[in-house]
Amino acid sequence: MANLKPLIRVRKHAIEQKQKYLAELYRQAEEQSGEKRRLTEEFAHERRTIQEMGADMLGFFGAYAKAVDIRMEEIDAAIARLENRIMVAQDDMRQAYADLRRIEIVQENREKQEAQERAKREAQELDEIGLDRFRARQEEDA
Repeated sequence: MANLKPLIRVRKHAIEQKQKYLAELYRQAEEQSGEKRRLTEEFAHERRTIQEMGADMLGFFGAYAKAVDIRMEEIDAAIARLENRIMVAQDDMRQAYADLRRIEIVQENREKQEAQERAKREAQELDEIGLDRFRARQEEDA
């Protein structure tokens, strides 16, 4: 029976790489959410500032508001794309873990079977030694 430990190590390494990739996707999504929060706060601040300045500045604010809306839509689209990639990466991770677990179970079963066979061989050898000693004593007594 083949030893599956090298395969298990390779699979674990692949899972680690997938975890790093998933962590990077989460970081990017958090970065986008932070950018959206920052933009929302900045927009609210600018709105308050314009209201304090008066009506002459409202003409400039319309273009700014439109640019902010466009940027918010871009951020929302980027977040949606990242969420899709995150879902795919999570599914891939789950599958990789399931595959690894199956291999680990096969390896554990093989190790148990080998241990049982080894114990059986040892018991047979001890039985043979015992029988040989018994026969030797029988011959000595005879």
